[in-house]
Amino acid sequence: NSLTTLPMGGGKGGSDFDPKGKSDNEVMRFCQSFMTELQRHVGADTDVPAGDIGVGAREIGYLF
Repeated sequence: NSLTTLPMGGGKGGSDFDPKGKSDNEVMRFCQSFMTELQRHVGADTDVPAGDIGVGAREIGYLF
């Protein structure tokens, strides 16, 4: 990035999935489907999914 001159940046992604009223199984299936599509864009040297508003340990756990 421009401050450190290191070859790294940042990114954000999201979806319009509303987990309210969904079962844990439905949330898990969504997260797994999301990761199936996302996997070619993430990795240790590319980007790493992390929690944010509405995304906690449960959802991150379902991604992996």
